[in-house]
Amino acid sequence: MYKKVHIVLCFVGLLLLSGCNRNTKKYVVGVSQCSEDIWRNKLNDELLMETYQHKDVELLFASAKDNDKLQTEQIEKFIQRGVDLLIISPNQVHSITPVIDKAYDKGIPVILFDRKTDSQKYTAFIGADNVKVGKTIGEFIAKTLHGEGKVIEIKGLDNSSPAIDRHKGFVQALSKYPDIQLKRTLSGEWTTESGYKSIKSAIADAKDCNIIWGQNDRMAEGAQRAMAEAGIRNVQYVGTDALPSKGGGIEAVHNGKLLASYIYPTRGDMVMQLAMRILKKQLFHRDNYLKGALVTKYNAKVLLLQNEEMMKQRSRLSDLNSKVDIYLAQYNHQKIYMLLGGVIIALLIGLIVYIYRTIILRRELEEQATNAKLQFFTNISHELRTPLTLIADPIEHIVNDENLTKQQRNMLQIVEKNVSILMRLVNEILDFRKIQNKKMKLTLSEFELTHYLKEWARTFESIATKRKIKVELITPAPICLCADIYKVERICYNLLSNALKYTSEGGSITIKAKSTDETVEICIKDTGKGIAKEDIKHIFDRFYQVRNSNKDGTGIGLAIVKAFTELQGGTAKVESEVGKGSEFTITLPKRVAGDNFQPAEETYTMNDFLDESSAVTDISTENKVSKITSDRQEDKPRVLVIDDNADIRAYATALLGDEYDVMEASDGSEGLKKAVREVPDVVVCDVMMSGMDGLECCKHLKSDSLTCHIPVILLTAKTLDEHRAEGYAYGADAYLTKPFNGNVLKARIKNLITNRKLMKIVFGNDAQQEPMEAVVQSAESQFIEKFRTIIQGNLGNSDLNVETISHEMGISRAQLYRKIKSITGISPNDIIREARMRRADRLLETTDKSVSEIAYEVGFSSPSYFTKCYREFFGRTPNKKH
Repeated sequence: MYKKVHIVLCFVGLLLLSGCNRNTKKYVVGVSQCSEDIWRNKLNDELLMETYQHKDVELLFASAKDNDKLQTEQIEKFIQRGVDLLIISPNQVHSITPVIDKAYDKGIPVILFDRKTDSQKYTAFIGADNVKVGKTIGEFIAKTLHGEGKVIEIKGLDNSSPAIDRHKGFVQALSKYPDIQLKRTLSGEWTTESGYKSIKSAIADAKDCNIIWGQNDRMAEGAQRAMAEAGIRNVQYVGTDALPSKGGGIEAVHNGKLLASYIYPTRGDMVMQLAMRILKKQLFHRDNYLKGALVTKYNAKVLLLQNEEMMKQRSRLSDLNSKVDIYLAQYNHQKIYMLLGGVIIALLIGLIVYIYRTIILRRELEEQATNAKLQFFTNISHELRTPLTLIADPIEHIVNDENLTKQQRNMLQIVEKNVSILMRLVNEILDFRKIQNKKMKLTLSEFELTHYLKEWARTFESIATKRKIKVELITPAPICLCADIYKVERICYNLLSNALKYTSEGGSITIKAKSTDETVEICIKDTGKGIAKEDIKHIFDRFYQVRNSNKDGTGIGLAIVKAFTELQGGTAKVESEVGKGSEFTITLPKRVAGDNFQPAEETYTMNDFLDESSAVTDISTENKVSKITSDRQEDKPRVLVIDDNADIRAYATALLGDEYDVMEASDGSEGLKKAVREVPDVVVCDVMMSGMDGLECCKHLKSDSLTCHIPVILLTAKTLDEHRAEGYAYGADAYLTKPFNGNVLKARIKNLITNRKLMKIVFGNDAQQEPMEAVVQSAESQFIEKFRTIIQGNLGNSDLNVETISHEMGISRAQLYRKIKSITGISPNDIIREARMRRADRLLETTDKSVSEIAYEVGFSSPSYFTKCYREFFGRTPNKKH
């Protein structure tokens, strides 16, 4: 199916690409202008206009503004971009040549227009014959002056090819008229301002000249302004370019500002046509010269009218092209939308089919997984029944043996009870498998429901009373029900057990029963933590467990409730709100259909399996714990066991009771309070508990200055390395996985207590320390005593560190570190720091010295740093205590 989806997506992509293909530019042409003026703007407009006929061309424009370096950089960028063709108007003959040669050598076609370079590395040239332009102007001036007079020429940029060629043609023409004197040839830069400055600098020679020729119209206009400022008005002016636009040369001739001008053609259309022939590998001429003509007052008006009409036509053509583009875009969009619409419909149909098949497949896989899981549990359950029977019966006989000690009998009773619990779980799984295979039979009997509800509720009263949970039964008149009493018991048992499990201390559980003509309804409502909306729809699913729940369970209890209810033709539903509680409602027919009847007295009752209930087990466990726990003896180390499973607490108490004074707590909050109040020597804490879990409890213990020194051993069923790392991150001193070995637990507790005693010896003064021989072997005693003596004798030395101590003890720094770490579980640096802190704390309590004096006395060079370390260690500032 995934392949089909990928194929469809690829097909859609191809369609979209084909729809967008009209707008894709095939050729990229770079246009490098040497300057910005109305002549070049006209050329650019003509190039763009010509692209209306060539939609596969993209033009990129750049203007050098008469700057050789800038034009070189711009052409370099065009080369790097990889344009298909370059149209270049070189600023000067020599300076731009290297970069043009580079482009040509890279295989990029180069069209030079208007101007040339001194290199032959170009693909084609197109422009006017500037020598002819100069000759034509020269002959016109000679005829105007009747072969006699004085003339001044204003050249363009000296190293530009038009300036050189026009001057050459002009001189050739005037050489035929010896009586015409070329008084000065001035240098300009093709701008109005350069023409003005040139004449301004040669005003003395210009006074008696007859005609001034500017190699373009703008320089001629600049010269005219300079002469007018000098008050010289008897001079005539000739220009070149003869642009038809407003402010151009033709208008100047028509208005009488210029005597004449020469049409220097732009012909951007021909430049573009030449470029397309080159790009499409068609035949073309390498050198293409454009024709020009002289403009005088006799033809200026006609040319202006022609240009006006041409501009109108061009405007209409531009508008028409824009409309065509819009129509084409609309057509393409409509085409794309139609294709997309068809594809989307096809995709939706395919997606619906795919989702439907995926849902069906997922359900099948889930069903297969559930069946496989159930089959596995069923097989295991069958295998477990025989060994459980062989365990249960011998234990029952052994428990009654009068030769057992009290501790042995109590531990065997714990085993006996948990075997019963395991047997009940096995039976539930087997029952569920029977229901699934439709092999479960109903044993019907008539019984009075109200009476049995009272009996069933009464069995939970003891544990409810202990936890201050109110259990209330609300029933009307007696209700007669014909159903399978065993299965109704199991339904009520599972619901009541769940309610007790999730209802906090001080809550309430309400049991209601009512009947109609056809049905009986049983409601069990609690004030527990409730069920989240996302969990409610799965609450009756097999093996489903609510997320973020720390309660133990198989996830089969509520599934059994629903299965037993539906087996009798009833329904099960739940309503719940997080933080307020849950209400389970069981609706059964008053008379369940069936033909296997048996008197109610011969069926099972809750008392038959009451001792197997994990909810009721807490009662007996608490009683056993009270018997196992002996009177507290102050000379025994204290161990606090925190676990929400009473059997684990009872077992730990029985295991440790001979050597330690064992205290118990049923959850993290209670355990934290007891730890603060009693300050035990070791805390053994389960990780998975309701309310405050073991990790949170450990974190609080390690962050409280009163309990931070207490070693914490975490017990958990989680065996992965990341779980162990998480436990150590919260400050745990040891981490044991369930099922744990009793000897390992006792050894870990003993080692942790021994290490704490070693620390006391290291940190204490001579009067306070215990005999070393009572704690460790003699070799280690001598080592620790020497280590302690060095620390206690040098606490006032701010330079005291591991290197100093290792030198005095005659071993390497690494050896000292490993030895101390292995004996105490703490690094030497941490021991030095803690010794200083405890000495300082004792001095604060027993002397009148100031904080600064004490800081220096315990080896700190800065009182402020001492205050910071003291606050981090004890969680308070170093104030005087007396």
